[in-house]
Amino acid sequence: MTLLIDLHRHLEGSLRVSTTLELAHRDGHPLASAAEPEELLVARGPLGGLLPYLARVDAAPSAFSREEDWVRAARECVEDAAADGLDYLEIRFSPWFIRQETGLAPEAVIDAVAEGVRSAPIRVGLIGIVLRDLGPERGYDQIATLVTRRAAFCGADIAGNEAGVPAAEFAGPFRKARDAGLRITAHAGEAAGPASVWDAVRHLGAERIGHGVRSVEDPELLDHLAEHRITLEVSLTSNLHTSTAPDLRRHPVRRLVAAGVPVALSTDDPRTSAITLSGEYAVAAPQAGLTPQDLDRIRDDARRAAFAWE
Repeated sequence: MTLLIDLHRHLEGSLRVSTTLELAHRDGHPLASAAEPEELLVARGPLGGLLPYLARVDAAPSAFSREEDWVRAARECVEDAAADGLDYLEIRFSPWFIRQETGLAPEAVIDAVAEGVRSAPIRVGLIGIVLRDLGPERGYDQIATLVTRRAAFCGADIAGNEAGVPAAEFAGPFRKARDAGLRITAHAGEAAGPASVWDAVRHLGAERIGHGVRSVEDPELLDHLAEHRITLEVSLTSNLHTSTAPDLRRHPVRRLVAAGVPVALSTDDPRTSAITLSGEYAVAAPQAGLTPQDLDRIRDDARRAAFAWE
């Protein structure tokens, strides 16, 4: 059986444009009066870096101002994945970022998202994101929030301005996450180089790396990732939009696979990048030079790396 598994999908980057604009008009959100709102929500090509891409991801969540909006957001995220033929999906989101954008209590956001996926037609796991931009002391508070709803989550992640806030500073909070039984993935090796991936593995205990494509710059790191079966959650089109890779033909994914590093193809932010996972396999992956045999291995790597596969 051919499985379709997405291990790296942000809820905030999956919010439907149609729903976002509907809610924006309901509440008089600035997106409702924007001349070209989709230009603020969707990347149409390379944006020159991670931060301009994140600006498009971050433009939508403030329109979801009520708890029931996040129930709907999570439900629609799963519906879209199921319609694309997915068998398994891990959705990651930052309750504290959503609080920052909406004023909603992070615990209420978690409860709403959990409610939204409760009757999912496919297998779903939730990952709570720690926002690194808030600093390491707030990292403890964010992990504490996740632990109050421990049953909702299969893992914890760190995301945000990777180049500006080192992962090593969050060693303490992520020790608390591991002590609570959360599995660990971490954004690294996208906006920063191999040292960022080393930090995520050594200091956070990361079992998977979000993106991690700049690992190709360090042969010793490639050997370590391959030996310890640390899976890279690679998002081909997203990497083009963030200018992490110049084009698909020169994307480092082939070198990662050739080095024996486990890879799981993922969408990252399907609304922001206007993609589906099936499209990444059918269109982007062949353009990146991945063979059908490579893709079979990638599907198997994704299944083995899933945090909530049962």
